[in-house]
Amino acid sequence: MTAPNNTERSFFEKAAYIVTPGSVVFALLYYFGHTYHSAYYSYFGLRVSELGFAPQDYLLGSPAAIFLPLWVLLTLGIVGAIAFRSLEQRLSHGTAAQRGPVSRALAAVGAGLLLLSFPVFLEPAWWQRAMVVLLPIGWLRVLLPAFLVAVGGLVLLFAVHLGRPPHLRGGRFWGVTEGLLVSATALIVFFAMARYAHGAGTSEAHEDVMRNFSGMTRVLVHSRQPIFPTAPNVRCEDRGSAYSPYRHRCIGFRVLAKTSTRYYLVPRQRLADGDITLVLQDDNTIRVEVRGKR
Repeated sequence: MTAPNNTERSFFEKAAYIVTPGSVVFALLYYFGHTYHSAYYSYFGLRVSELGFAPQDYLLGSPAAIFLPLWVLLTLGIVGAIAFRSLEQRLSHGTAAQRGPVSRALAAVGAGLLLLSFPVFLEPAWWQRAMVVLLPIGWLRVLLPAFLVAVGGLVLLFAVHLGRPPHLRGGRFWGVTEGLLVSATALIVFFAMARYAHGAGTSEAHEDVMRNFSGMTRVLVHSRQPIFPTAPNVRCEDRGSAYSPYRHRCIGFRVLAKTSTRYYLVPRQRLADGDITLVLQDDNTIRVEVRGKR
């Protein structure tokens, strides 16, 4: 057998470095996009599995779900990396006795922030009453507690790195310890971003309702059978046999979603006692005219 030459090995190694991270990124974008869409349509009592979205639909929806937390995360990462690097350079020429108190202080801060993971993840009632309600409603309430826990993991990681002598930094035990801290931090960030994606979907649905679905397509519905809407601003009328077979017309609906077999329609103005989605089969019993988003 002939061993593969260095050129082939280099090519396959480079391909592995590209394909594997890319697959992870696409999987994460798909997950966050799915979480966002699921929360959005759940607000109206729908399941995304009913709507037949393609994977690219979830990928295209993912920026709305992760842009803000990703921006905050990158900003914190840059600031933290600069701060840690500056501190490490200042202590690089010091003795172990000088680095010891600093590393222990950082370890205490990191461990304390990591302990917040229990109330942040479990969300006991006392945590909700005593801490969470103090934060303003919105992205800060969703992201801040989880990101503080993630910062704790990074601070503890830096404390471990700073506290041990340089000749021990390549040991297996310390490598496993750092790997566990990195994995824990990654899980915490994933948790925070998934929670934000869900909250962003729900918030966007609520905003659409409050805006009276102004960004959605208006339609005229022509039907063979009478339609009895529950919204006062949807007007349906029987125009008589001259307009047969689609003699019944409804004005005031907007398209929430459309599949190959169904229309999901909402009234152009929310109801006082809740939001109602009208589901119509897309068959020969109805005809829909698109009127634009005005």
